[in-house]
Amino acid sequence: MDTSFAEVVNRVISHYPLKVEKVYLLTNKGKKAVWSIETNIGEVIIKKVPFDENHIEFMIHAINYLRDNGIHTPGVIKNNSGKGYVKLDDEYFVVFEAVYGRSPEYEHEDELLMIMRGMAAFHQASKGIESPPKVRFPSFLLLKWKKNMRKMYGKLIRYKEQRSVANDKNEFDHLFLKHVDTFIKQCETALSMLNNPEFDKWVEETIKNKSLCHQDYAAANLVIGRDGNLYVFDMDSLTVDLPVRDIRKILNKVMKKQTAWDQQLMMKMMKAYQEINPLKKEQYQILAADIYFPHLFYGQVTKYYEKRDQKWALEKHISKLNDMIATELTKETVLQNFLNQIDEVILPE
Repeated sequence: MDTSFAEVVNRVISHYPLKVEKVYLLTNKGKKAVWSIETNIGEVIIKKVPFDENHIEFMIHAINYLRDNGIHTPGVIKNNSGKGYVKLDDEYFVVFEAVYGRSPEYEHEDELLMIMRGMAAFHQASKGIESPPKVRFPSFLLLKWKKNMRKMYGKLIRYKEQRSVANDKNEFDHLFLKHVDTFIKQCETALSMLNNPEFDKWVEETIKNKSLCHQDYAAANLVIGRDGNLYVFDMDSLTVDLPVRDIRKILNKVMKKQTAWDQQLMMKMMKAYQEINPLKKEQYQILAADIYFPHLFYGQVTKYYEKRDQKWALEKHISKLNDMIATELTKETVLQNFLNQIDEVILPE
């Protein structure tokens, strides 16, 4: 254990009615770090979080709100002053309860459907949340859908223009240029699908009633506890938004592992979600628009051109882009068939 980390942990724990016995560093990404601490009352988890006090206050409020509404997520332990966090040298630390279990696996259908029901319960439980007095909602992506889509669409067009005339094209550029027009058209289709009164109506309703998206409700942030319940972690990126954002992300995660969209699997996933937090037929059109937008292609292209992961070799970027292209190209037929069969999801037998 690095002595500097041990010192930090001991300083944090000194603000709590706890005594440190052993310290284990789980992850360290500079601005973020996680420790497992054995204490006199059992294991706790310390997280260093790169947020301001407003963000932390809202996160703690949301965790308590969700727990009160039946969501299984580790509680925040209060310090000696009754606060849910500690500030040391301009850095913030939160201490959580520990939960024991294992991550669910997408390949096990019963566990995948458990994830979908858990996500639906999360969305249902978050409805009606308001920020505490003097605390702002740290994220409100609900109002940025079209703006963000247009921004991503414009970026793909710019990359196409730049790489088309470049003299130093490599294999990634050629692969990108071969397919980019297809995905520019997908952007245009997705944007046109959002020119829908139902979208505007749903946004207006959510502005008033509020509901949260987790933004990474995925296996890495979930644990099937020893009690059989599904626990969700990592509430760092909560945002007020339509539940569609989380649904689209988990569908993309699952389908890209197969490098192809699977209609039967999509139907099963959405039926499981619908059991807990039912959506209307018109709202599934909004989900279809978000899926239609080439998020996977865009994400891989910008990761390479914006050099967000410089550890990857060119060959890995090319391989990943090929996988994203393969996945994106199979979704159109599946989406159309899904919408044609939507009554099987909305009105189960």
